[in-house]
Amino acid sequence: MRFKATLSSVLLFGLLDPVVSNPQLNKNGFVESRSSSAQNVTYIPNTYIVELEHTPSTKAATLLSQRLGGRVKYHVRKEFNNAKFFYGLSLTVTDGTSQKSDLLDISGVKNVWPVRLVPRPEAFIAAMPNLPSNNTLPHIRGNSDVNRPLKMAGVDKLHEKGIKGKSVKIGIIDTGVDYLHPSLGGGFGPGYKISFGYDLVGDDYTGTNTPVPDDDPLVTCAVGGHGTHVAGIIGMTDAQNQGFGLVGVAPEATIGMYRVFGCSENSGDDVIMAAMQQAAEDGVDLITMSLGSLSYWEQASPYVSLAESIVESGVAIIAALGNDGDLGPYAVSAPGLAPEVLAVGSVENEVYPTVYKAQNNIGGSLEYISVFPFITDKPLTIFQAGSGLDFPVTELQAGGCDTRVWTAAQEAITDGANTAVLIYLTKLCSLSAYSPELSALNVTTVIYYTDDPDIPVLLPEPDTVGQLTLLFLSYDQSKQIVSDIKNLATGKEYTLLFNSSTIQDSLNSAGHAIDYFSSIGPTVEMTLKPQLSAPGGNILSTYPRSAGGYAVLSGTSMAAPFTAGVYALVKSQRPDLSISEIISLLQSTAVPMKALDMDIISSVTQQGSGLINAYAAVAADSQISPSQLSLLDSPKPAKQTITIKNTSKKLRTYSISHSGASYIRTFNNFTAGSDQAFVKFTNIHEAKYATTKFSKSKLSLHPGKSAEIEVQFTAPDEPQPYSEPIYSGHIKIATDSSSYVVPYLGVPYSRSDTEYIARNTTAWVGNDRPYVGSDSTSPGVVNIGNYSILGSDGSIPDDINVPIVNFIIVQPSNLIRLEIVPVNTTFVPTYYGFDPSVKFDVADVDLPLQEGFLGVPNYGIMAQWGIGHIPPGISVAALLGWPYPNTVTGFILLYPFLTHENGTGFDLTSGAFRPLLRVLRYGANGTSADDYESWLGPIMNVKTS
Repeated sequence: MRFKATLSSVLLFGLLDPVVSNPQLNKNGFVESRSSSAQNVTYIPNTYIVELEHTPSTKAATLLSQRLGGRVKYHVRKEFNNAKFFYGLSLTVTDGTSQKSDLLDISGVKNVWPVRLVPRPEAFIAAMPNLPSNNTLPHIRGNSDVNRPLKMAGVDKLHEKGIKGKSVKIGIIDTGVDYLHPSLGGGFGPGYKISFGYDLVGDDYTGTNTPVPDDDPLVTCAVGGHGTHVAGIIGMTDAQNQGFGLVGVAPEATIGMYRVFGCSENSGDDVIMAAMQQAAEDGVDLITMSLGSLSYWEQASPYVSLAESIVESGVAIIAALGNDGDLGPYAVSAPGLAPEVLAVGSVENEVYPTVYKAQNNIGGSLEYISVFPFITDKPLTIFQAGSGLDFPVTELQAGGCDTRVWTAAQEAITDGANTAVLIYLTKLCSLSAYSPELSALNVTTVIYYTDDPDIPVLLPEPDTVGQLTLLFLSYDQSKQIVSDIKNLATGKEYTLLFNSSTIQDSLNSAGHAIDYFSSIGPTVEMTLKPQLSAPGGNILSTYPRSAGGYAVLSGTSMAAPFTAGVYALVKSQRPDLSISEIISLLQSTAVPMKALDMDIISSVTQQGSGLINAYAAVAADSQISPSQLSLLDSPKPAKQTITIKNTSKKLRTYSISHSGASYIRTFNNFTAGSDQAFVKFTNIHEAKYATTKFSKSKLSLHPGKSAEIEVQFTAPDEPQPYSEPIYSGHIKIATDSSSYVVPYLGVPYSRSDTEYIARNTTAWVGNDRPYVGSDSTSPGVVNIGNYSILGSDGSIPDDINVPIVNFIIVQPSNLIRLEIVPVNTTFVPTYYGFDPSVKFDVADVDLPLQEGFLGVPNYGIMAQWGIGHIPPGISVAALLGWPYPNTVTGFILLYPFLTHENGTGFDLTSGAFRPLLRVLRYGANGTSADDYESWLGPIMNVKTS
């Protein structure tokens, strides 16, 4: 069908970060096959980070003011005057007209980035029964292996030897810390576990208002609990009469906290960068950051330059890679994507650490997951969502997302205070969708169950559940309760009595594997990410005392501080090693993991070198460099050289071999010329590997000696580059006493030599792409289409028929242009979207013809996306945003607003034109027509109101 008058109902998903220079341009939109909140990157309006060429003895703000000479009005947010790290400032333009391009044109300006709002760190968090808001911590003991993550990574063996990170100084950049928590030392300052730090923002900071800094990083609000949890993973020690008996990875390390989030909302890039610089200036050995924003491209991030300078100064940086695994490859976050930053993936805990028992009324028991035990005076009757309906129950009803579920519940539940509702754990709706229904029923207890053994139980934040008690069931216990209820005699109720406070654990069926949410690398520029992985799923650690003192969180946010703790353990034993040497030990001694329930090694894009092994890193008697290999995009990559050094006191003999890892695709079932439906990334593993040839497969080295081996890789054949595949694996180096790995990854073809504009592929209804049509479900026009769009004042014509230029870009490109050209243009594209032998007598739009780009005259630009090193002649002011890779996209012309090459806007007039799509090939400089793949579309005869 066509778009009718109710245009407010049209859902337009963005392909890009909204770096919109022309506000009118943003009124037009995009079509996309998927949406994700992770892509909704937000910028602080008219606010930029400006990097300057260093001028000695001159403050950055003074230098910029001198260079501008009053041409741009602005106020300074942050200054970065330590040229050792970063020389520049962040500012907000106040004149309402100046843009990024105006700043870039200033002499001495090296780079300009818009300031993004970095979302406050979010993790999947275990809910807890309501506890009094006081500072009394529980004392819970039982037979639970609460410190299992330490065993998973060999940390327990180092603790047994007294190695606990002493004398290593760790700076955490996060939401602040409740350092009054007894397990975190109970105080702040010299002599305490949390001995230094700074609050850069204050409680009321939201990311857009003015920070109110002070020298105390204390946080007591529950929403600030993320930093307290992170600090606990590194350094907690529970007292014998409090808590769970937890121990951090490096409990003797000295910890500092730099608070960059208030008690709500977000932070700015510039605030986080200021914290990084301050931590480095304070003399930390390493910085750990469990935060970030989705970036894809290294070129998009101001953190790259700062991180490089900080690491060069001798301070390591460890960061979470992100929790966007569902978005597929390349969806990595900054600052974790910076080449000099050690980015970490998340591994699921082998056990659920906080499990308790309830007694049922049919002679058995049920194990449930909660941070703390739930105690009731009498049994609760269990009402299963979907009960009482007179039609088949689907996930929608079982998950409480259908209002009819609650109509039935009103009839069945007579005593809500003594009832628990059993709800299927679904993504179709959230707790907020039905919490009013629970409140109306006076129900305060919810039990969640699952039917997927491969997805670990991941729970909501404690501060988001209100007065509800949320309990969770593992896969096995879920099967049990569903079966028990199904087999009840007619008329009999199922009840549970919660009367035990003894903690235990239960095996996690998804344990010891990469978490499904863990972001997948590499960067678009092919930097290997993550470099390694660490326990991050279902991690029990400290939380603000006002929120109960403990929480179970899941995310790469938990894996990063775990890795920071291990780094500290190695650093404490080998203080003379450089950052790269320590990271090499961590990577080379990691243990590659198999994909869940499969006999295939998980892709390096998901796990890096593997699960971190602290004991092996400290005990390592060899040094391997480099610690990772990026083979870039080539069917036959350049020959690689690996250096092995024997750091032991004995002769060592090394055997070299190759182990392939899972081959993954960004697009599944997506092939040129096929009739298969488009399928976005799903976690499908293929046993498709590169081949290797070694210069030598065995060698012996005396103590202190080194040797090189050469490796020639040949990528696996790939007839479907549209699917954007990535191959990977590990080079294995083994002695009689230890083993080492070097992870690698690559793209099995040359990006510059393949096709960028997907053609003859079907999506939804079988339209060949690219095409121009009335919507995504009607056939595209062949030679000419007639359209009617909104007026510049938003008026809606009776015969409205909005055109869509629908295309898919299937390789990374840092410049994509969609422009309008004359009907009889002489430009010869790579592909025609019409029959060039057919001529039509139609009137062109009544607009002056512009010089255009690379000798192709045009009337203007519909949309243009670019990032990084864009070609000369492209105005930053004319860019709509960043080109994200692996995204289906298109353009909807709703309004008659277009732009000239210089970014100024103008109104489209009625008449005909053709759309011209040009896509810059990866790695090309964009100064030649041959650097682009192009498509010239059919005539668009558009009537404007």
